[in-house]
Amino acid sequence: MKKLPTLVMVAIALALIFAASNPGFAEGIGTINQVGMNNDAYIYQEVLSEVVLLQLGDDNSATIDQVGSEHLAGVAQVGSDNEIEIRQLGQRDLVFSLQLGNWNHATITQTHSITPSSAHRNLADNDTYTYQSGLYNTIDLMQIGDDNTSSVYQIGDNNEAYVIQEQSALAIGGNASFVVQIGLNNWTATQQTGVNQLIRVLQNGDDNSALVNQNSMDTSTLVIQTGNKNSANLNQG
Repeated sequence: MKKLPTLVMVAIALALIFAASNPGFAEGIGTINQVGMNNDAYIYQEVLSEVVLLQLGDDNSATIDQVGSEHLAGVAQVGSDNEIEIRQLGQRDLVFSLQLGNWNHATITQTHSITPSSAHRNLADNDTYTYQSGLYNTIDLMQIGDDNTSSVYQIGDNNEAYVIQEQSALAIGGNASFVVQIGLNNWTATQQTGVNQLIRVLQNGDDNSALVNQNSMDTSTLVIQTGNKNSANLNQG
């Protein structure tokens, strides 16, 4: 697993402190702690996977599907009316997510390459870290292939982040995407098809938009938007 970003340590601490009594996850373990009213949780596991879920507040919803083996998902929802859907469909995928506030939504999908083409493929090991603090923030994230890493941090209200990462045919290696949105009504969409690519987007202000597409190998993009109503559209490949 990769080194954990500092902000996500809050989510890990909140979630894992409630799982300290668990001896391990040889058979697959799901630990759910709910404090509040009308919280909803659904977990599906196969083998050698673990889920730790904390819901603190009211009307929160979490759905976690772990298909395959050795997945790990740590989720904390602190507030009300937050929703998260996680699908881990490969093996050894990792998700740590924290929703702090109200009416935040996150959808995270991690899966093997759709068209395996090498003995080195279909290993998975995708890592995702998300943090939402505020109201009505949205994350929609999909990783297809092996060794991809995504981090999305939203601090404020009505921010939207859409991330797609997919390895191209015959490619070996992973892509990385890092999105930080601080403010109101910011929008980011990133898509990478290829191998060993990096996208970094920082939005600090309101009503900013960034669209980044990369379709190649060993490419890197950095977008920094400070202030209000900035727009960026980049295409590489």
